[in-house]
Order: sequence, then C-alpha cells, then structure tokens
Amino acid sequence: MRRTYISLLFFVFLLIAILAGGYVWFKSNESSNVKVSFDVNNPDLLINTPNRIVVIDENNGNLTKREIYNERFMHTSVYDKHTKKLLAPTYSPEHHFAGITEFSNGQAKYQKVKDFGPMNVVSSNGYLLMDSSLSLTNREGLPVTKLGLYDLRSNKFVKEFTVNGIVQSMIKVGSSAYFPSLCENNQSNIYRFDFDTWKLYKVLKMDQPHVPNQILFYKDMMIGLANDEAAGAPSNKNKLYYIKNGVISKELKLKQGTKEMAILNNKILILYEPHDRKSFIEVLKIEGSQEAEKVKLADNPTNITNWNQHLVVIDQHKKVYIYNQEFKKINELELGIDAQVLNITKAN
Repeated sequence: MRRTYISLLFFVFLLIAILAGGYVWFKSNESSNVKVSFDVNNPDLLINTPNRIVVIDENNGNLTKREIYNERFMHTSVYDKHTKKLLAPTYSPEHHFAGITEFSNGQAKYQKVKDFGPMNVVSSNGYLLMDSSLSLTNREGLPVTKLGLYDLRSNKFVKEFTVNGIVQSMIKVGSSAYFPSLCENNQSNIYRFDFDTWKLYKVLKMDQPHVPNQILFYKDMMIGLANDEAAGAPSNKNKLYYIKNGVISKELKLKQGTKEMAILNNKILILYEPHDRKSFIEVLKIEGSQEAEKVKLADNPTNITNWNQHLVVIDQHKKVYIYNQEFKKINELELGIDAQVLNITKAN
C-alpha cells in the first residue's frame, strides 16, 4: 500500500514537472519565435503594450503585423541597427527583475541591470541611453534621475550620470538624444546627449520652473507639449512650447486634458483625453494662424504619432488608422489586442 502511494505521489510530481516544463517551453517559444528583422529604409512601427510588441510593416500599400510576446512587463521598445537587436526595458516585480530584454535570431534573452530600473531608452551604434525609474534625491531632497550609456556587446554601463528632476520622455534625432526633465525649485531643463562625444548639454540656457514632457522637432525649432501627467507642473500645465536657440520663444495655452502630440508636414496634432467626455484630436498650423481645428480621425482615439510622412491614429477598439498629409484615410488594420497601448516607436 505504501509502495503504491509513493508511486502515485511520484507520478503526480512527474506530471507537474512535465506541465511546468511545457509551459516554460511554450512561453519561451511564444516570446522568441518571431523573426526580428527590419527594413532600415522603411522603418516598421512598434506598438508597445505591457506584454507584447506589435510590429506593423507597410509594403506596397498593404499593412501586415507580427507579434512578439514577453511575460515580463515592457513599457517601450527600440531597434538597434548595429547589433540587429530589438530591445525593451523590462520589469518583473515578482522576480525582482529589472533590465533589458533582447530579441534577436529568434531568441529572447534577459539582461539584468543591477540597481537600475530602465524606463525610457534610445539606441545608437550598439549603445543604449536609458534612464532609471528608481526614486532618487540629491542633498537638498529634490528628485534626480540616474541615466546610463549601456554597451550592448559587453552588457555593462560605460558611462553613468544624473540630472535634476524626473525625466519625462526621450527621443533620438541624428546622433543625439533629447529628454526633458521636470524638477522643483526652478531647476527644470531639456537635455541633449551626444552619442559621438558622450557629453551631456542643457538645451535651455536658463533652468525653468517647468518644461514640456514631450518634445518633437520642426525644421530648426523644438516644439514641446506639457500635459496633465507633468509631475509638479502648475495648474495651467496644458501648453505648447516653441523653443529656438536655447530659449522658449513662445508658449501657447491649450485646453485641459492634453495627452500627446504629433507633427505632420507643417501642422501639430494634439490628442486630448478629457476626464468627462470622449477623447478628440485638434490640429493647428505651426506657422501663421494659431487657431485650433478639431478633426474627426477616430472614435475615441487613444494614441497618435507620425510614420513615413503619414499620421497614425489608434482608437479605443485597438484599430490602427493611417492618414496622409491631407488627413484622408489610406489604410487601417485591426491590432487584435486587448491591452493598453503604452507607447509607439519606430524601428529606425
């Protein structure tokens, strides 16, 4: 009887082990069997949800999609052309993991980054510039953000530094990365990191009480949007900033509920998400008349960006719409996901 009981117990443990192994194998394959390859001349669109990267490709006017699954939380993603890796800052609180997931050659590889919780990230020639989500303060008790330049070949930092405040977002333009950092006590600024010299510069000649938390470029001018999520910003925080030669040349007050913006041709599109009604998009010219005009591009839009001289809009039903510069719809695609879209980036 005892021998039968032991045999049964052994069988149960064996079955559990087989099922657990099968689950791990399934998740591993689910996260890594998508081929990571991109057309550098026609960058794919990367739509980031907590556990998936949806890759949208346009070929001869047709949209196709691929999905890359990751059981750990991801906020954004970026493609590094030098190492041919798709990379995502990754979190897994239950396993105390914070680091980078590398997708390449049909494999998903996790690189733990000790004492660093990467949040925003841009890549250049085998290096990642990323900020940390860890809460840090200086001697005055004011928040600071730790940043690091990470070598993808040696998997270690080659440079680390801090800036005042909390970094809001990060974009790459040419060989530089730009990021605004909001800080109390009139110490906010926008920073530029040069990938060629590894040096950091302040964009604004004078520190400010507040700065935008999203920035884009139009010709030789930087345009910034301050939205409702701008920590520490004043009550009239919904603004557009026009920045040239290190100076804020103009501020334009906006309605409440700004979320994000896109620039297409000579126009700024602003997505609003009011608390008491459906979201909507307004468009205004960058130069000349500053009168905003509401445009109907989707029912309750949630995300906007520009892509290959087109405008991308995602709605509440997780449907992607592509518009030309005259705001005429030229394509659409069902994403087929039920999770929130956290970020949209481009594989460039």
